[in-house]
Amino acid sequence: RLILADALALAAKQKPDYMINLVTLTGACMVALGNEVAGIFSNHQPLADQLIRCAQESGEKLWQLPLVKEYRELIKSSVADMKNVGGPHGGAITAALILQEFVGDLPWA
Repeated sequence: RLILADALALAAKQKPDYMINLVTLTGACMVALGNEVAGIFSNHQPLADQLIRCAQESGEKLWQLPLVKEYRELIKSSVADMKNVGGPHGGAITAALILQEFVGDLPWA
């Protein structure tokens, strides 16, 4: 996650129109959705909608998962800016929340 966060932060400095990262970030998404459906997180609903539409048109299954703001508490740290792992529950969401911190206000999925 740290290397990916660095890559996102560097890419964000280029001020792209959109940022899309595809990663095998956590097994928690597979636990929730299985092997046939990919999860998507996004801070920009029009971008998420467009990606979901593209997935459907190409025969892929993509399901949007929420970025639950209350879960930010799970990645708070008393000794660092944030924790790399949120805890035993909501792992896919906390992983996405960590990455979201590095894209700023850019539309991201």
